[in-house]
Amino acid sequence: MRSACRILLVACAVAAPMSTAARGQDAQQPFELIRSLRLLQDRAAQGDSAAYSQQRRLSAHIAEQMMAADPSVWGDPTNVRAVVMYVLSGGEPRVLKGLFGRRSLPGVDEKLLNGALAYSEGRDADAAELLAAVDVRTLERNLGAHVALAQAVLLVAKDPKKAIALLNDARLLSPGTLIEEAALRRQASAVAAAGDTSAYNTLASHYLRRFPNSVYANSFREQFAVEVAGDRYGQAPEQLAKLEAMLDGLDVVSRRQSYLLIAHQAVTGGRVELARLAARHAIALTTEGSAEHTRSRIYEAAILIITQDHDVGLAVLQSIDRSKLADSDAELLDAAMAVASEVRRPLLISDPPLAFAEGPETPLPKSVEVARKVMARVDMLLNEVSK
Repeated sequence: MRSACRILLVACAVAAPMSTAARGQDAQQPFELIRSLRLLQDRAAQGDSAAYSQQRRLSAHIAEQMMAADPSVWGDPTNVRAVVMYVLSGGEPRVLKGLFGRRSLPGVDEKLLNGALAYSEGRDADAAELLAAVDVRTLERNLGAHVALAQAVLLVAKDPKKAIALLNDARLLSPGTLIEEAALRRQASAVAAAGDTSAYNTLASHYLRRFPNSVYANSFREQFAVEVAGDRYGQAPEQLAKLEAMLDGLDVVSRRQSYLLIAHQAVTGGRVELARLAARHAIALTTEGSAEHTRSRIYEAAILIITQDHDVGLAVLQSIDRSKLADSDAELLDAAMAVASEVRRPLLISDPPLAFAEGPETPLPKSVEVARKVMARVDMLLNEVSK
């Protein structure tokens, strides 16, 4: 709490309009202004929502102060590098553009200056060409981390292997910061798209341990659940054991949220064993009688009703008192009961032939594809009520 208060005081001080006296020698240097912004960004990576909400306002005021700064400050390479970092992290491009009329800007290569401006203005093709010539390891560490992240963002669609390497550079150059947090998120996404499950497990584990409270962590966990329940991720017992081992090292809140999200994705995707595992853990990690506990039980029952344990799942659903549920959980229960009724429906001549899941999954009384189609009918509802 104290750290959040200090950050807000710093932000308010920096964001205050500059007086005439402030434009003199006592005015904050550009690198000091950017340091204040980075402080807010790094606190957001650690879960400080107050810091996150201040960033946009602070960034706008920093732009005004730098535009009004005494021209002499741009003779200091530290200030020039600070402006480049500012625009690469989402700052207003007009700040950097306003410096281009000067004869020279010390400490920063011309291609980097032009590339940073192009990046901030959304001219991706120009930015990619200009920044490609910049070796991030020759730059000051903080600047190098910003450039590496920008290079990776520009390259990931065309050359994912190189982008992954650049994201690794960004992480190493700026540990514990929003740069590392953002690089880890993007690197995990890139290796997942490349189908490298082992690398994805490692990176996801790093992220969930290092940044469990980040303001972006919930989005990462949602994507993690989608990946784990997807077709590219293995469902063999040893793979599920690795998943358990990965999540066991997290704090209780992160584990609970992760397993709830995985259970949801596994149920709607017809991943029987994964759904059972995730729901079982979610039940154990939630307080009996809580909305999350009830939701976990519904997830577990919902997957059982498309297996040979249909009657067990149906009994669980029927045991839940709908009148005591919140509207969203009542809708979730109704959706699961609708699936139970559909799966119980007698097979018609027009139905696909009976089929069973391969591998370690529990045999299904109807074809896996039919069950998945049934689950898909309530997928949209599940997505809504589980948020």
